[in-house]
Amino acid sequence: MPSAEGEQGRAELPEGYVAVSVSPEQETAPLRICVVARREPDPVAGHLVVLRDAIDAQVLLGCIADAAGHVQHWVELWIQSLDQLVNTVAACREALSNQVLDDRWRKHFDAIQQLDQAGLVRTGWEETHPLPSFLDIHNFQLVQPVEPTSSSPWTLCQDEALLTGKGLPPYATSLHRYLYVPGLGDHSPFVPATPDAPTNDHTRSMAEMLREHGEFVPLNPGGGLMLVRRLSPIDYEAYIDLLSGGSWDGLLHGRTVVSLGAAYQELKDADPSLPVAGRLFLGEHGRWGRMVEGFHLKLHLLADAVASVRAMVAHHQRPLLNLSAQSFQIRLGEPGRGLPFLWTAGATLMDPGDAIALPIVASDVQYYLRAGGVAMSVYRPQHAGAPVRGAGTVRIRQVLPDSANRTILEGTFVTQERIEAAHMDLLWLRLNPGHGRVDLYAYLEPDSALASGEWRFRTVGQRLSDTDQTALRAAEGVPIHNTRFEVVPLLSTPCDLYSLGVLAVRALLVDTSTTLPVALDEVLSLARQVAVEHDGSTDLPTRIHNLFDADDRWVKSLGPQRLTHEEVTPDEAFDLVPPALWWDTLAAIVRMFPGMGPDSTCRDYGDASPGAIHRVFDGATRDLDALLLRTRSLIVIDWRFNREIHAMLRKHLTGLAGAG
Repeated sequence: MPSAEGEQGRAELPEGYVAVSVSPEQETAPLRICVVARREPDPVAGHLVVLRDAIDAQVLLGCIADAAGHVQHWVELWIQSLDQLVNTVAACREALSNQVLDDRWRKHFDAIQQLDQAGLVRTGWEETHPLPSFLDIHNFQLVQPVEPTSSSPWTLCQDEALLTGKGLPPYATSLHRYLYVPGLGDHSPFVPATPDAPTNDHTRSMAEMLREHGEFVPLNPGGGLMLVRRLSPIDYEAYIDLLSGGSWDGLLHGRTVVSLGAAYQELKDADPSLPVAGRLFLGEHGRWGRMVEGFHLKLHLLADAVASVRAMVAHHQRPLLNLSAQSFQIRLGEPGRGLPFLWTAGATLMDPGDAIALPIVASDVQYYLRAGGVAMSVYRPQHAGAPVRGAGTVRIRQVLPDSANRTILEGTFVTQERIEAAHMDLLWLRLNPGHGRVDLYAYLEPDSALASGEWRFRTVGQRLSDTDQTALRAAEGVPIHNTRFEVVPLLSTPCDLYSLGVLAVRALLVDTSTTLPVALDEVLSLARQVAVEHDGSTDLPTRIHNLFDADDRWVKSLGPQRLTHEEVTPDEAFDLVPPALWWDTLAAIVRMFPGMGPDSTCRDYGDASPGAIHRVFDGATRDLDALLLRTRSLIVIDWRFNREIHAMLRKHLTGLAGAG
C-alpha cells in the first residue's frame, strides 16, 4: 500500500474548496502557503475550516500548494487571536498583556522547533507580526487593507507613545490592539482590533476601514503572530476507537467531510473488523492477535503523549493545566511498501497549555491559573475545577516589614462564599484602601478564625510602593468592604499527570459497553482500595491481583476485555493478555493519580520540585516503556494456538476442581 505521507503529497483539494495564498508575495511563488476555503459556505461552519481554538489562537486548515495548484502537504495555520480571552478568569487577565502573549507565542515556537522540527514550516511570522489580512469571498483572494488617501497598508500599532498620546491603552501592558497607518504618523486614525477595545474621537470601526474592499471573511484581522505546522488530522479518541475496532469519521467541516487523500480515506472507509493493510493481523484468523496488537499500539500512543508533555513542560518550566484527549492529534508517518501503516502513527501535543503564571513578586512558590475558562472536565481533578471568587470584607490587623524590604499584612477576611482552601492555596485580594487599587496574595489560616465565615490571613511578602504602604497602615482596623477575591489553588504538573491518567483510562478501559466517567470511577475506587490494603510488604500489582481474586466484579469492570470493541469474555481476554502484565498495567495507571495514597507518584496537585517540575512524569515514562517492551514480545505469538491451549487447560482444571 502507498504510504500515508506519499498519498498526502498527491492529494487534491476537495471539490468545492480553494487554496488562497496567505500573503500577496506568495501568489507567484513555486510553493505557496495557503488557507483552505470553501467556495460556498458550509451551513454550519462557514467558509474556513476551523480545526480547533486555543486560548490565544485559532487553528485553520491550510496547505502547501505548487504552481499548478496541487497540494504538496496539508498544514495547520495557527493565527494569534485574543477573542477567547474574554472567557478567562479575572486574575488571568490581570496577569496577561500583549507583550506577555507575544513572548508566550515565541517561546512556544522555540519549543516546537526543538520538539517537532520536522513538522514546522518557518515563515518569519512566528516572531514578526504580519499585516492584517482578510479573505475576499467573491474572488477568493487575500486582502490586506490600505488607507485610501495615502495608499498605505494598515498595520498593528505597537508605538506606545503614539497610543497613549491619543488616549488609547498602550500595546505592551494591555490586552487591547489597534491598527493604524504608519505613513500618516500622528494623523493616522486607529481601528480597534480586539473585543471591547476603548474608542474615542481618534478611532474608527473595522467596518469603515473595510468599506472599500467589499464582502470579506476575517483571516488575521489583528495582524497576530502566526505558526505553520504539518497537519495531524486524526483526533486522539477517534484513533483509540479505531485501534479498538471502531472507525474514523474523517476530517469534518460542519456537515462536510474534507478528503485528505487515499491513505486517510482508507482509514475512514475501512470495515472495522477488517482494517485492510494498516495492521499486522488481518482477517478473521487475526482477531485475537489484533487485540494484543491494539494493546501495544495504545501503549505506544500513551507513551508518546507522556513524552511530549514532559518535553513541553521541561522547555517552558510551567504546567499545561488543560490536558485532555483534544490536546493531542495523530499523524501518520511513511512506512515502507507493504508494512502496516498504523504502526507509524504518533501522538503530537498540539496545545501549548492554558497555564498563566501569577505575577507575585518575591515569592518562592510559583502559582498558576488555568486561563481557558472554568468549566468542569472529566480530565481535570475536582480540586482544579472552578475557582472560588466573589466579594468580602477585609480588616487589616497590622502591616509588617520583613527582612528583604518587603511588606507583609496580617488580617481577617469575611465572606459568605463557601471556601474550602487547602494548606498552600492562595487568596488573591483586590483592595481599594482609598488611593487606588492594591493586589495582595495571602495564605488563609482557618484554625485561627474566631467566627463563622471569617478567615485569618497572612500575605506573601511583596514589594509595595511607599504610597501603598502608607495607605494600608492608615486602613489598619478599618473594614474595607466589597473587596474582590479569588482563591488560587497551588496547581502544578501533578494536574497534568492526573489528566494523562484519565487519558490512559480512555485508551485501555473504555469500550462500547462502558463510558469514560464510569471507567474512571472504577479506577479511582481501585486506587483507594489498594491504598487501604497497603502494608509495606506487598507491592501494588500483587494487591491488585488479590482484589481481583477476592471479588470478580473487578474483572468485569476493569479486565482486559475492555481493550477491544469485539466480543471477548474476561476469560478469553486473560488468555491473550497475561494476568501479570495486566496487573502491572493497572498499577501504572493507579500511580498516575495524585493524592490517592502511598502508591501515587505525587502527594497532591502541587507536589512538583521548583525548577524540575517535568520530573513528575518520569515514573509514568518508565512504567510505559517497560509495558511496551513486554507487549511487543507478545505480538509474534500464535494467538489462535495459545488460546486453544488455555481453553483446554481451563476446561480440565474446572473438571478436576469439581471432582475434588
